Amino acid sequence: MVKGKSSYVETLRTAVAIGLSLAIVCVIVFCISSSPVSALKDFLFGPLYSIRRMGNVIEASVPLMFTGLAVIMLQRAGLYNLAMEGAFFIGSVAATAAALLLNISPVLTLIIACGAGALAGGIVCAIPTVLKVKCESNVLVTSLMLNYICLYLGLYIIINFFQDPKMNSNYSYLLGEGVAFGKLFSKTRINSGQIVCAICIFLVWLLLNKTSFGYKVTMVGKNEVMAKYSGMNIGKMIIGSSVIGGLLAGLGGAVDLFGMYERFQYAGLTGYGWDGILIAIVARHKAQYVPFAALFLAYLRTGADVMSINSDIPSEMIKIIQAIVIVLISAQAILSKYKRKLIIQEANEAEKEVA
Repeated sequence: MVKGKSSYVETLRTAVAIGLSLAIVCVIVFCISSSPVSALKDFLFGPLYSIRRMGNVIEASVPLMFTGLAVIMLQRAGLYNLAMEGAFFIGSVAATAAALLLNISPVLTLIIACGAGALAGGIVCAIPTVLKVKCESNVLVTSLMLNYICLYLGLYIIINFFQDPKMNSNYSYLLGEGVAFGKLFSKTRINSGQIVCAICIFLVWLLLNKTSFGYKVTMVGKNEVMAKYSGMNIGKMIIGSSVIGGLLAGLGGAVDLFGMYERFQYAGLTGYGWDGILIAIVARHKAQYVPFAALFLAYLRTGADVMSINSDIPSEMIKIIQAIVIVLISAQAILSKYKRKLIIQEANEAEKEVA
């Protein structure tokens, strides 16, 4: 079946929202900067000036892709499970513990440690959903509180069992030689963890669009009553979706750890889980658009860093951009009349073809 023009309005709406947000930021920069043209040049094109900066964009996008995928899975069943932040953090803790405790070959250690991180994340994200299914608890509240439990539990484990006494902060011992994702390009930290991320994106797309599980969990999210009366096991679908989302978030924590660092060195929650919400919104909750959304946000952040170094604009400007993007993309009124017009036009054309 050929898609009608109206099916592409959501993509156009996202592009319009991003364009409007950038225009608003340009106006703000012109109002507060003494050299606005130079600042905007650094912001918009700074990440392209060197291979290292372009590498920084790709490197920064990887954890965003994992948490964006996690949010899509967690919310596909219609529940606002926000435990992906804690799952990402505890995933890196579990991966660190596994890497330091195992005394086997580096490759096997890396595989098992990533599996441990994914498993820890899956358990974390399953807890609020199981409480919802079994005890009718509020998922939003329990998942938010669970993030802080993950934070302090993770720091307790690192500080009491794996902290390097030579370091002045809660840094773990070195993970071990060879227990890392190999670098793919010189002058950058782009590593084979990006390959793992690409595989996960494809698998999530496949799961949601080409399997009965994806169809069922989507139906549960859109109309739980209808799904219940059609004979679906609602609890099973909701828990399954949350577990898969948690696995992705936990794996993201492990991949980020082994790809970017030589030891555990997070001082607190990373914020990647919250960024995942923005990625999911920009990607319209579709796995195939997650890479573009993550690269877009990573590019903006890299540009903001370049701008803050070379101009009088603070890097906090990126927070303003994120807020504007979220507000505009969430605004359903943008192009709504145009979409309605296209739908009516397509319906009239279909009616004429039938006649």
